[in-house]
Amino acid sequence: MGTTTDGRRAETSLKPLSDEEELRQEAIASLKRKRRFTDDAVAYVAVNGVLWLIWALTDRSLDGGMPWPAWVSVIWGFLLALDALKAFILWPRSLHGPLTEGDVAREMERWKRTGTRRSRPTPII
Repeated sequence: MGTTTDGRRAETSLKPLSDEEELRQEAIASLKRKRRFTDDAVAYVAVNGVLWLIWALTDRSLDGGMPWPAWVSVIWGFLLALDALKAFILWPRSLHGPLTEGDVAREMERWKRTGTRRSRPTPII
């Protein structure tokens, strides 16, 4: 077993997990996503509150357009909504589970069938 860049242990083999182990890992991942979303939502409210306060106390000019903090609120809000979908609404399970030999075999079979595959990017020198 190796370690990842953040110090966690990484699986070097693609061994199948028991149903109980797989369910436990999915539950842990789900709880982590929900906690991360909560942290992100608090940060969104705090940062946007400060930005709107700065705008209200200083500039407040519209010049026929949107107030500048609106751009931050809208873009960050959209990304936060995507996080909420991942955290609280059913998201494809295949995106969260560990890779298995079956996954690898299906991907290889798909490449053989379609004649296409993702190639490595050419390094820029």
